[in-house]
Amino acid sequence: MALAGELGALPGPPVALCHSLGAVAWLHLAARERRPLATRALLVAPPSAGARVAEIAEFVPPPLDREAVARTAEETRMVCAPSGDPYCPEGARDLYAGPLGIPVDEIPGGAHLNTDAGYGAWPAVERWCRNPAAVPVEGHSDGNLA
Repeated sequence: MALAGELGALPGPPVALCHSLGAVAWLHLAARERRPLATRALLVAPPSAGARVAEIAEFVPPPLDREAVARTAEETRMVCAPSGDPYCPEGARDLYAGPLGIPVDEIPGGAHLNTDAGYGAWPAVERWCRNPAAVPVEGHSDGNLA
């Protein structure tokens, strides 16, 4: 997988930010790798087979391997909408975060947390990347992910 090679070429483990299909790719990679890949990983709005999108059908569902997720990053957490994500109608908390045993932050009304849902820059995630004590969903209530 090209992603494993790119991560291996870095001078040290990065913080991984994975949105949508990127979150699914991370879960596939985690299941294959036997080494740490990132210091922390943030999985944002992963899609599911329930989206019924032909282009992603071969990627979902990803492996849900708790041990692999714990092995590949010191901390993994998820951000998603509690409902209303057209790409994960079952709800990412129940479908992914629960089985993986990872913390989840929910953004009510967030849909797929993309530009189509009215989201853009996300300064709180940048702060979270730099400071593990920060919260990646600060300021989300007004659609401005400050």
